[in-house]
Amino acid sequence: MAARKKPIQKTVMFDPEVYEAMEKQMKTSHNANFSAVVNDGLRYALFPEFRNDRDADLVKLYSQFSASLASHRKKTARDMAFMQEMLLRFMFEFYQHNNEIPDDAKPMKEAQATMRVDGFMEEIIRGMSSLKPLSEREEGA
Repeated sequence: MAARKKPIQKTVMFDPEVYEAMEKQMKTSHNANFSAVVNDGLRYALFPEFRNDRDADLVKLYSQFSASLASHRKKTARDMAFMQEMLLRFMFEFYQHNNEIPDDAKPMKEAQATMRVDGFMEEIIRGMSSLKPLSEREEGA
């Protein structure tokens, strides 16, 4: 075991914002030893070999975020494709079972449709705070 060298004591003046940042770091790391925090910061700033461990942690964290984002993108793309297919199937069923509206009845049907959509949207907006997805609703509710 190598003998530890005797520490060197010097007086250092810190800018107020640097001192506040060091105090914050001491609280965050639960390290009350001011010299240890200063030495750790200087080692990180002056010696690349002390940065490598921290850089590796950042690279690992970045990789985790990237994997999570890629997974989220895949799930979102799958969900969007599913919703698109549902909408297209609904439209196919709708057109298959509903006749085209005659020209003379269109204004009345458009007015009725507008009124029904407005009522539907009003109901959604009023119940927004208590709105549950259909998949989570109780049977018969």
